[in-house]
Parts: sequence; structure tokens; C-alpha cells
Amino acid sequence: MNAHSFFAKKIMEVGKLKLRLTRDAKRKVMRAKILNAGIEMFAEKGFHQTRMSEIAKKARVADGTIYRYFINKDDLLISCFEEIITVKLDEVKASLEKIPNKGDKLISFIDAHIKVFTENPTIAKFMILELRQSPEFYKKYPNFWPIKRYLAYLKKLCEEAIDAGKIKPVNPSVLTIMLFGMMDYVLMEWALTDKIDSLDNIKNEIQKILENGIKK
Repeated sequence: MNAHSFFAKKIMEVGKLKLRLTRDAKRKVMRAKILNAGIEMFAEKGFHQTRMSEIAKKARVADGTIYRYFINKDDLLISCFEEIITVKLDEVKASLEKIPNKGDKLISFIDAHIKVFTENPTIAKFMILELRQSPEFYKKYPNFWPIKRYLAYLKKLCEEAIDAGKIKPVNPSVLTIMLFGMMDYVLMEWALTDKIDSLDNIKNEIQKILENGIKK
């Protein structure tokens, strides 16, 4: 093979690689558009009332295009959860990385949790509504538990706060459920009603109770 043939072949290989990368990038953009449209429609109308054709219209794609990326509406819903949890958990972790004392991270987690979800009311509403799927959905998809990793991280923070002596030596699993339940309710009231005037006040009260307990 002469030099000209060698370089011509390399140029062709590079061209094919660029084309493949371009296609991959386009697929990622298209998938993200469909996910965003799905989140918006599910938050607006609910999972059961939303049709795939409406999601396609929102994403400005043909109806059939969605099925190149997602098997059905169930698959799209599960993918929306996975995407949100991955992104939001990374955001929470990044904000807590700056805190040197592990024992202080649990208190700051409440700030971070409320902040990342209230920055986008649509995502908050989606999470609140669609986590409460019917028992049939959970039976159909026994591995569907989108907040599993989120709760595992919160439990880890509880354990670290206990080990550091920041809070009393309580059961970290129970504490995890209590904290997430409180924050879930606060966000639900904020997203679905106008009953909560100040998230900051409630957040501060939760932090105060966590640090000082409720025993007189």
C-alpha cells in the first residue's frame, strides 16, 4: 500500500467515525427531546391520561419516531424517572461535596433536595404524581423503584451523621423514610396547592427538629 492509499483509507475511517459520532449525538438529542416532552405531558395530564401521540406532538416528532427510542409508554415513563434521578442525584451530590464535615451533610441535604426540585416545578410535579403509580404497575414491573438510589444515598448520609455524633444513634433506615416522607409532602403541597407560603420556613423547621429532636 502506497502513502496515498494509506492516507486515503485513514481519511475514510475518520469520516466514518465522525458520521457515527454525529448520528450518536443526534440520537441523544432526539431522545432527550422525547424525555422532556414526556415529563411535561405526564406532569400536566398524568400518565394514564397522556397519549403517546401527544408526547410526539410536544416533542415535534412523528408518532412513530418515539417507538425507535422507547418500546411503549411504560418504558418512556420508567426512562423519565431514571433520567431525572440520575441528574438530580448528581446535582445533590455535587452541592454536598463542598462540605468537609460528613456529619453536616445530612442537614444540608434538606436544602439541596428542595433546591434541585423547586428549580423546575414541572419535574417536581412529575415526581410527586408519577411516583404514586397503581399497584398493578408495580406488579408488572417489580424492579421499578425509581428513588431506590436516592434513598440509598440519603441513608448513607444518615449513617455518617450518626457516626460523627451529629445526631442521636437512631435507626438510619427509619430516619431515611421519615426525612424523605416529610420532604415529599412539603414538595407536594408546594407543587400542587398554594398552602405553603414559605418553603424556607418549613425547611428550617425540619432541620431544627432533625438537630434537636422533639422530646421536651
